[in-house]
Amino acid sequence: MGETKRQSYTFTVRQYGDGTLYIACEPVGRELNLFGKGSLSFVLPIGTTLESAKKAGAFLNKSIDSISFTEALGSDKY
Repeated sequence: MGETKRQSYTFTVRQYGDGTLYIACEPVGRELNLFGKGSLSFVLPIGTTLESAKKAGAFLNKSIDSISFTEALGSDKY
């Protein structure tokens, strides 16, 4: 098993140009690059209302302290 890294994130509701809602995961403090270059987000199902998306984002902000990533080495499976 490889090294485990943790990063605190803020979850913010955003919208793509086509109207699809998503929750952006924005690193808090010094970014550790857990997942490489780029961004992490959760795309919400079609039909999700803005109110419902905001409730989901608030729940994530209240309930998740950090996201962790453990690198797999060799034939390790998770």
